[in-house]
Amino acid sequence: MRVALLRVMPQERFRSIEVYSDRLIGGLRSLDGDLEIVEVRVQAWKWGDLGVRMPYGRRASLHTLGIYLSRWVKYPLALRRVQADVYHVLDNSYGHLAFFLDPKRTVVTSHGGTPRTWRDWNPEGPAMWIFDLAFKGTLRAGHIIAVSEYAKGELVEDYGYPADRVRVVHHGVDPVFRPQPESVVRERRGRLLAPGERYLILHVGHSARRKNVEMLYEAFGLLRERGVPARLVRVGGNPTPEQAAIIRHHGIGSFVTHIPHVDNRDLPPFYAAADVFVFPSLYEGFGIPLIEAMACGTPVVCSDWALFHEVCGNAALFADPRDARLLSDAILDVLEGPELARRLSELGLERARAFTWERTARETLEVYRGVVDGG
Repeated sequence: MRVALLRVMPQERFRSIEVYSDRLIGGLRSLDGDLEIVEVRVQAWKWGDLGVRMPYGRRASLHTLGIYLSRWVKYPLALRRVQADVYHVLDNSYGHLAFFLDPKRTVVTSHGGTPRTWRDWNPEGPAMWIFDLAFKGTLRAGHIIAVSEYAKGELVEDYGYPADRVRVVHHGVDPVFRPQPESVVRERRGRLLAPGERYLILHVGHSARRKNVEMLYEAFGLLRERGVPARLVRVGGNPTPEQAAIIRHHGIGSFVTHIPHVDNRDLPPFYAAADVFVFPSLYEGFGIPLIEAMACGTPVVCSDWALFHEVCGNAALFADPRDARLLSDAILDVLEGPELARRLSELGLERARAFTWERTARETLEVYRGVVDGG
């Protein structure tokens, strides 16, 4: 069986999709059998970064335009040279590729997000119109892999996609995410915590509105006002102007550390050094940082939301992410409750063991076999 795996263009810089693609491909290659894998990698056209003013008060660039045109022109042209029994589009933002493939032999992984839900977090404009077209392509595919039951429900209940053609396959967690030696933890805490600070609160993720970082800053501001000697470390994004205003309002700038980017392999010491990992997101398709934190033995506080219950089970403390007071109370319960923190750490380690890339690869292979067998 020859399977073509259609990756996103590297110029997109979709960190979580690259992790998914790399680990899935590695898992598939490790399986026994007659599986032949063809990775399809397309480089976007390189255009200049001259800013171009766009409608709706936004700015685009020729670089961005080059990526969009590469998605719709260069990538489909490249597919004309690819022959396979199964074509697997690894991210639903590239679902439009199904228009150029045999739908019966096409699989798309949906990482969450539909035109209806995405409009809650993104302004109307060209980017949303392109997403609409990609979503229509996804619905055209003969089979969809959803990364959670929640994501499947959006497709089936909101858009009528046949439930028997959607397979839920959870993400795995990279083996590098594991408890770290005490010497590593001490070194990292010594580097991040300032004198007089006792607790380290960690968030991993970008600053888009759906990540609800605004409420995280509000909750952290309440903790500092209550005299809690804590530092907030954010990996993955700098604050937006709105978020920076919240930081100034609470006077917490000197107690917040922003690290825009950390390579995946270098993240485990950050998780292991933290007293609590906080993930107050309002919308995800899965939430990879949750299982990364649990695999490192870090207690987790996250949004009280159906998807996160699916991912974390009983291994997290859930809080209303729209109420800064409740979120800060949950964080404080972990920081000042050693028994609770220990229990969450133990439950998280156990929960994370269920998420392996080997399992992800085997369940994905079952989808491919169903396509070939006409199922």
